[in-house]
Amino acid sequence: MTGTPVPGTDAVEPDVAAAVRALHRRDGWTRATITSFIACALGEGSYASATSQGTPPPSWFLGIVIALAALTVVSIIAVIAASAQLRHMPPALKAQAAPIAARHRHGSRAHHYPPRHLVSWIVRWAGMLIILFVAVVAIPAPVNGVAYLAGAGPTVTFDPVSHQTNCTQYDCQTSTDGILETGGVGVSATWPNVVPLGRPFGVREPVWKWGLGEALIDSDGIAVVAIVLSLLIEGLAVLVLIRVVRLARTWRRHRQLLTGIASAPAG
Repeated sequence: MTGTPVPGTDAVEPDVAAAVRALHRRDGWTRATITSFIACALGEGSYASATSQGTPPPSWFLGIVIALAALTVVSIIAVIAASAQLRHMPPALKAQAAPIAARHRHGSRAHHYPPRHLVSWIVRWAGMLIILFVAVVAIPAPVNGVAYLAGAGPTVTFDPVSHQTNCTQYDCQTSTDGILETGGVGVSATWPNVVPLGRPFGVREPVWKWGLGEALIDSDGIAVVAIVLSLLIEGLAVLVLIRVVRLARTWRRHRQLLTGIASAPAG
């Protein structure tokens, strides 16, 4: 897939232009690999953290993590293929193409529009949008972690009813399902450890019960992990939002340019 022609390569020899496109293709898939791997690592970390607290995310969340792992593998294969293509090119040809590719490398980033290499562009944006999604569902986690460490939030009664075991690819974790007596209403909840059934005890109620914040916290260590992991996710989400703004601006300029060309008088 050659994608959009690279500006500035029309005047060079076809072999040099092909080398420039190969360099851009390798760079694009390298960025796609990094983005999808980061998104996969964050998703896996969030899934493992929630599972360790006895409240694993829904199965579709695990499906997203698996899809990201597959995208990472595909991107790595694409990088290897592009690198192999470059290795078979004469050194002199690559030496000519390198400075041309370097001059236009800034245009092949994720906020460039229209994209030069559509597939790698879509993969990068898929990974970044998933980072945003994970960041949204992780917002309550640091709030609850800070509240736990600060001693905030009411203490409510947890009535243990049954045990359950959740397994990841690394290990299995047994937790306790029960009823959380909150606000005069009993709601289902899960305690991250094994406790005797039928013996209610007091627990700290989450301040924000939504998304990854539904899990009960039973120790300072779990609270710190929830805070650090969630803040890392939110920080990456801010970087993604900056790219979204840049993409929107570039798209608007592109549309204005096309509108100006279309409205220009012929002559």
